[in-house]
Amino acid sequence: MSDGVTDVEANDASAPHRGRRVRASWWHAPAAAALRAVVWTLRSLPAPVAYLLADLLAIPFALFWALSDRRGTRRKGYWRNVRIAFRQGGLAPARPRGHLWAWARHLTRLGVDFCRIGRIDQGSIAHIVDLREVPPLQAIHREGKGIIWATAHIGVWDIAGYASGLCGMPITSVFRPSPVPAVDALIARLRTGSGQTVVAKWNVLGTLKQALKRGETIGILVDSAGNHGTVFPPFLGTAAATVATPAILHLQTGAPIVVVAALRTGRFRFALRVFDVIRHAPTSDRDADTAAILGRVNAGLSAAVAAAPEQWFWQSRRWKHRPPGEVAGPDGLPPTARGSAGPIRSAVDPARGSADPPRGSADPPRGSGNPAARS
Repeated sequence: MSDGVTDVEANDASAPHRGRRVRASWWHAPAAAALRAVVWTLRSLPAPVAYLLADLLAIPFALFWALSDRRGTRRKGYWRNVRIAFRQGGLAPARPRGHLWAWARHLTRLGVDFCRIGRIDQGSIAHIVDLREVPPLQAIHREGKGIIWATAHIGVWDIAGYASGLCGMPITSVFRPSPVPAVDALIARLRTGSGQTVVAKWNVLGTLKQALKRGETIGILVDSAGNHGTVFPPFLGTAAATVATPAILHLQTGAPIVVVAALRTGRFRFALRVFDVIRHAPTSDRDADTAAILGRVNAGLSAAVAAAPEQWFWQSRRWKHRPPGEVAGPDGLPPTARGSAGPIRSAVDPARGSADPPRGSADPPRGSGNPAARS
């Protein structure tokens, strides 16, 4: 699953920039060739070696953030976001020990995960991905209304979309394009190896409706609203601009929303998790319906982060855009939306969906062997 590429009506993944004029430059082809070499190398290496390289790359990355803007005064970045999330009324009262190092390893390992994604096929998927929560999704798929997969930059989102096709649920995912067409074409080939279709984020609503009409699955990352978000349900305890597309499509088509995340449980091992299944009974108040649906989506995604706190994009601009009229607190942070409520748990209402803690966990941070592990 991804988050944005071409002018959308182009369902052809081999031409991800069709519909938008992109000026080619002399360095595009060499860049794509270099990326192909990296993909081939990381896919071919034994997993322990490939992930060791990722861990080595994580060391300078973690050191950079350990020394950069520790007070979180900027409007984005790791320290700003952990100040917002780890406080009373947020994800937890305090940031877990070793969180910075675990997060840095997660980010560098994402690259290895993506390069090795082509290793997953019908014969290996059950060994690589824990699919125990997939049968209920397949049952929903058989209803014929389609499924709206709502996820975010949590875990290894590309694994979710890739696994869907191998589980008999054809999926169309929305993603953001690179400015380099040759690189886009390579990335699209990797993403579509299981039968997944990738489309750009521009003018995409009609394309997604058609996929749902055919009874297929669509995948949307909801944490990239930017300054276009007009609905601000709580995420990790603080209001956050959220993409409304899942709610709009749910209300228009009746397709259920499934809040999912593919969490890493080890070296090239994952668990496809379901954190909520939403079937909202519409009322006469469309705005209230949209807010209620997105509130449940963000609650499910918050539970996903609680299950694996290091596996989110902590460097993102998730809370940059604020609701009109909001007043920051004395600490300069946006106010919490949960008052003095306790920490977010990794489980949600069983009537809404499954959200137990992940089975297995990513390799634990080894604080004694890394200069950034204690940050």
